[in-house]
Amino acid sequence: MKRRAAELALAIVSIGVCVLLAEWVLGAAQVLEISPQVHRGHPRRGYQPRAGFDGITKFGIRVHINSIGLRSPEIAVPKPPGTKRVLVLGDSVAFGWGVAEEETFSRRLERALRPQLACPVEVVDAGVTGYATVDEADYFTHEGLAVEPDVVLVYYVENDNVSFSHVEGAVANFLKDWVVFRSNLISAGLYAWRLNHWKWQASAAGGDRAAYEAEQRAWDSRPGTAASLAALHEIGSAAKRRGMRAILASNPNRLSDRSIDEVRNRRLREVAASDDFVFVDVGPALVPYEGRNLAVSETDRHPGGFAHGVIAEALLPWVRDALACPLRPSAAR
Repeated sequence: MKRRAAELALAIVSIGVCVLLAEWVLGAAQVLEISPQVHRGHPRRGYQPRAGFDGITKFGIRVHINSIGLRSPEIAVPKPPGTKRVLVLGDSVAFGWGVAEEETFSRRLERALRPQLACPVEVVDAGVTGYATVDEADYFTHEGLAVEPDVVLVYYVENDNVSFSHVEGAVANFLKDWVVFRSNLISAGLYAWRLNHWKWQASAAGGDRAAYEAEQRAWDSRPGTAASLAALHEIGSAAKRRGMRAILASNPNRLSDRSIDEVRNRRLREVAASDDFVFVDVGPALVPYEGRNLAVSETDRHPGGFAHGVIAEALLPWVRDALACPLRPSAAR
């Protein structure tokens, strides 16, 4: 009996040592682009950015999360009198994955608006990597309204109708917060599973491009589309009840074939018309730069710094008009 107990204890210690060694190796090798601690558990949305996190990606990009869990400068709540505030909702594109915070379209919009408008302007970036529209609506109604935006801008990306079920409850949230999002081993395993799942789908469809095309042409019938459109309606309705202006911007999937986007954009225009969103198709602004290196890298297709600049320019007149703030005399000339 004592021998079996000793063998069991030795096995447990050995497993623990192997796990700790794997954690150290994965962290030292920077298998993940950034520490999993950038996120923490959330009882409804599965996860959220960890307030106060400050880290560097393996490509040298600083990611700082402010005190209210956003990749954005600190803001005052309640909002200072006379200040106009824009709240940006979105996924990793709005978050600015792969680019410095100052390069994101939110920061560029803010820098462009301030010298043009005769009132203080803040653009609050509430984009979160991996969020779908249902997560954005949950954030907006439970937390985003508290920052007192005058304008809400939803930046819609083609896979925002894909959402995942999350294990809920206090115990699950504790484990996500203190185990899952603190473990390189678990996070690397989940990433590998998602990557291999996509590779299998792409292989079955004839490659990445064919898989993306098939997904977009069937966008209207995908399981998460109805929930995504309902979430947009929830955002639009909440904004309207509080006298806010709402903008729905659509990110292009492929510049070389805009017909891929038309199924999605048609439905988004319908939502915009029914819920008083201003609809903005960002695709035409990016088309002239097709062939230029618009992505972060060959392996990371998120928009790079130049693309974020083009996106900001495309959104600028719509956001400026929605803020309804007088122009400075120098900007009005």
